Amino acid sequence: MITIKDLARALNVSPSTISMALNNNPRISEKTRKKVKDLAKKLHYHPNLIARAMVKKKTNLIGLLISDIMSSFFPQIIQGIEDLMTGESYSVILCPTNNDAAREREYFRTLREKRVDGIITDPVECKENKELWLDFIERKMPVVAILSHPPVKGICEVTVDNVLGGFLATEHLIRTGHKIIGHLAGPSCFQISRDRLKGYRSALKKYNLPYHENLIIETTFDWEDGYNNMRLMLQTKPRPTAVFCAGDIIAIGASFALRQSGFGVPSDIAVMGYDDLFLASIAEVPLTTVAQPKYNLGSLAARKLLALIKGEKVESEILQPTLTIRDSCGSKSGRRNKSIAMAASFSLNFKHKD
Repeated sequence: MITIKDLARALNVSPSTISMALNNNPRISEKTRKKVKDLAKKLHYHPNLIARAMVKKKTNLIGLLISDIMSSFFPQIIQGIEDLMTGESYSVILCPTNNDAAREREYFRTLREKRVDGIITDPVECKENKELWLDFIERKMPVVAILSHPPVKGICEVTVDNVLGGFLATEHLIRTGHKIIGHLAGPSCFQISRDRLKGYRSALKKYNLPYHENLIIETTFDWEDGYNNMRLMLQTKPRPTAVFCAGDIIAIGASFALRQSGFGVPSDIAVMGYDDLFLASIAEVPLTTVAQPKYNLGSLAARKLLALIKGEKVESEILQPTLTIRDSCGSKSGRRNKSIAMAASFSLNFKHKD
């Protein structure tokens, strides 16, 4: 492997001259800089990143822990992080935890050993790794948590207001004329599921509509569970005329179950999703859904992490969801919202308590 010393010997100059030339230091003449860079290219010289990191005490690496690498929800978040970090000459180490505390713990330790400059993480919702989080705070490790809350205070968070999202989804169904609205809820072990359910309940309460416990069925975020639990909901009394699903994949499975059972979407039962995945736009009945600002969330988390790495103070931030209105909810009252902007305006009038 060619080193700076090899280049220095070949050109009969000092290693520091080579280093300054490669880094475009103005103290080195343009002629010498060109000579050094031409030789480096000819000999296939590449900088020793490990040595550079030891000198600068900076690796230009960050860790990114994602709970579900197979989910179609995360690519835009990852892209938002990658685009910003690449532009700042950082490399991203992707670590899929599969919502497993042991894997999260192992990745935390590996990233610490690799001396990453910072971490962006979608935390596993448990307290098993609390000591590692406390260690981050004690060592002032730059960390930004996204989507979920870490088990300790003092960590910068970038999240989306899921209570508001659940409220907007349910309110839209109410405004299109529905009074009996079911909810295929996400797993109750996740805060996002509990928050979306809270928004659903808040909307029913605001519009003085009855709350039916049997119209709430907990499911996973899988297509098959959306399908099976929608068939189960069809057996409830009263049978809903609309259903709010805690995720788009659940909603697509639910829509298929309805059509197989002889119900039209939205003519018989309206279906509302959540996340605004690409699949929602190409479903057999394009899905009305709550859109999360996925790319912006990733980009914002990356900006906050860079600020922390530079020693700057940052604040947690909660982003606002909006409605994406397509065809799956229809309009029983003959009126439809005609723009996402109108849906966004609902959020200005909605407040929820922690």
